[in-house]
Amino acid sequence: MIGAVLLLLQIPPPQCDRAAALATVELGWQAYRRGEIAQAESRFDAASAACPALREAQTGLAFVFLRKGDAAGAERRFEAAVRGDSGVGDAWYGLGLARDRLGKRVAAVAAWRHALTVAPGYRDALDALLAAGVDSGLPLPLAARPAAPVVPARAVGERFEVRAGDAWRSFYVKGVNLGAALPGKFPSEFPPDDSTYARWLRLIAEANANVVRVYTILPPAFYRAFRAWNDAHPERPLWLVHGVWAELPRRSDYDDPAWKAEFRREMRRVVDVVHGRAAIGSRAGHAWGLYEADVSDRVLAFIIGREWEPFSIKAFNALRHTRTAYTGRFLAVDRGTPADVWMAEQCDYMLAYEWDAWDAARPIAYTNWPTLDPLHHPTEATQLEEQALRKRLGLAPNVRLKEYDNDSESLDAMVVRTTAANVAGYFASYHAYPYYPDFIGLDSAYGRAQSHYLGYLLDLKRHHAGRALLIAEYGVPSSRGVAHLDVDGMHHGGHDERAMADRDVRLTREIHDAGLAGGILFAWLDEWFKHNWVTIDLEVPAERTRLWHNVMDAEQNYGLLGLYAGDSARPEPGGDPAAWHALATLADSAGTRLRVGSDASYLYLALEGPRGVGSTRWSIGIGGFRLVLNDTSDAQLLVTPTYNPYLGPRPRMRPTDLDAFYNRRATIDERDVTGAFDSLFVATNRFRVARDGRTFAVRGVNRGRLRYGRAAESTLADWFWDRAAGVIEVRLPWGLLNVTDPSSRTVLARVRDPGPFATEVTDGFRFVLTATGPGDAVTRIVPERPYVWATWEVPVWHERLKPAYYAMQTLWGSW
Repeated sequence: MIGAVLLLLQIPPPQCDRAAALATVELGWQAYRRGEIAQAESRFDAASAACPALREAQTGLAFVFLRKGDAAGAERRFEAAVRGDSGVGDAWYGLGLARDRLGKRVAAVAAWRHALTVAPGYRDALDALLAAGVDSGLPLPLAARPAAPVVPARAVGERFEVRAGDAWRSFYVKGVNLGAALPGKFPSEFPPDDSTYARWLRLIAEANANVVRVYTILPPAFYRAFRAWNDAHPERPLWLVHGVWAELPRRSDYDDPAWKAEFRREMRRVVDVVHGRAAIGSRAGHAWGLYEADVSDRVLAFIIGREWEPFSIKAFNALRHTRTAYTGRFLAVDRGTPADVWMAEQCDYMLAYEWDAWDAARPIAYTNWPTLDPLHHPTEATQLEEQALRKRLGLAPNVRLKEYDNDSESLDAMVVRTTAANVAGYFASYHAYPYYPDFIGLDSAYGRAQSHYLGYLLDLKRHHAGRALLIAEYGVPSSRGVAHLDVDGMHHGGHDERAMADRDVRLTREIHDAGLAGGILFAWLDEWFKHNWVTIDLEVPAERTRLWHNVMDAEQNYGLLGLYAGDSARPEPGGDPAAWHALATLADSAGTRLRVGSDASYLYLALEGPRGVGSTRWSIGIGGFRLVLNDTSDAQLLVTPTYNPYLGPRPRMRPTDLDAFYNRRATIDERDVTGAFDSLFVATNRFRVARDGRTFAVRGVNRGRLRYGRAAESTLADWFWDRAAGVIEVRLPWGLLNVTDPSSRTVLARVRDPGPFATEVTDGFRFVLTATGPGDAVTRIVPERPYVWATWEVPVWHERLKPAYYAMQTLWGSW
């Protein structure tokens, strides 16, 4: 028996038919790709039984285990597949997936790196590493360096020029600023698909713009779409002005080693991205991925940074007060402030990196704005100056909330000079709007021009004589709310869409008439996530602002492409009666029916019945508000004084009364209260004392005054009486009703004074309807239940090109 056993042990195993086993593996993969996992497992098992050492079969079984949710089993199979054979890229990639699902992040990254080592072109492994936030040391294809330095654009004197074959041609910038956050998304949640960017770029080009500006790195899809547009339309190319975003450094130390190193890394990323050779790992709040589309031949310029806050510039100047000069390879400062020097140094660094890495150059600038312009403004006293002036004039001490010292610090592009090595030039870039700071409308010298804004631009141009000056942001929004008033009517909000179009055209003409190098209109999209000082305290939680469209917030309504709440069939004053009849009935009594509805912008009210307005006065109580409809010229929303977030000064208040308003310690003047209710007046422009002692009165608006008309005639129409249908149609913005987040039914709970506002989740709105007819006959209707609207996490919205798009298309097409 022992001999027989030994004889059996010496019998060799059956010969493995490797070709047949591999064919079975392929059948397994075909089943796997069809989603037939049980059949795939059977095929892989059969191949493994026929050839136990066949690593392809082990790899297939491991992926089946992953699909079935058994990461530990998959890890064992993948380890068996790579054991003794380090050249199996699929197995190393799968091993990384299994380890990642088991929470073994370091080991997963090591496996993916090994996959790239044995298979350098393994895209799935590269994508997995980037998604894990790994982007250093990755094998990328070698970039072909140009035979000679490439300079596609330059700033010469006061204009830009672009390469046209072997010659140069003058180039006037007709641009659009592109933010990419759609409703419901954070600003860093960019659309990932090429088709979205392709459609936007087509529309921008069809508006006869020639430049798109981006503030930060966008996903690879944007650059692919940009490249594709220019490849397909050489006769109508788009140029790119690319930004390098930065947050403020800690303690305003722009030389903080960690902060400065990250800012410079971002500069290098931007340069590599536009040259189509960058791998950027996943980072919170940033785009990432593999960038392979080379768009550098259509990059007009770089603009680094942001609208720098003056308090931060002031602190840095004090911190580095001895640094007043800089000599770099491409830029130099003979004498300037520490901030001037720092800006020049960073621009020089970016120019040097592109020249050394890519043999390329183009113009560069940093972001500036009127708050930090190098001009002197006699009406704009600093805080310290105004304190002294107020004391001299016998006024109360100055209290400033949410406003900078707008003429205390400066950044001056004219102290920067180019060196002989700089072949592309340097320019000045400003974000300049007509309505802020106040000195644009108050400095008397500017009033001698066609408009105060044109006067300011001419002054700015005089200072920058000999240097290209680009207005990189300008425009007005089509918001119902007003954040700041302008003496020429170019307000920060309060324009219907037709008026917005007229004003955007006017501003664009004035930039052109001032002889500047061009302008970039703000902005392509309405951006729901944004805030401004008038509304920000009433947009709580702030991170949910992206989920609703606040038409009272000027910052959310600049887009040429309007992004609107609800679907395209939403109710509109004077619009389709069917949309109003479709609202849910809340009360039906005394011959009157109240219908109520809502979307991510408005509360909609439809009053149906024989009585209209004029002969009958309507008063509708909504929580702490009263909606009064006397006639088509007299309608407004009022609020109980204790629920008024704007404890505002009345127009007749003395300048010395205003300080109480600005620190929220005002006592409501009962003489200006209508019954038990107060107006929604808000001061948009504070009382000011100029450097020469002149004073400028407070200005403001009554936010609660309702505009009568059809939405088709004015997009700011609040209400309409459809006589034929017997319906009074009203739409009220959530931002007027102290709803701080309609998506979660969060409302202002109370106004605490002083201190922050408190909020709570409401169980709905309760209504009281009162109709006062001829002879003061009163009818009162009280619905039995409140109106409770559904909450949401994903908003419903639709889009439409605004009239400003077509107005700019006509204007730009004529140049």
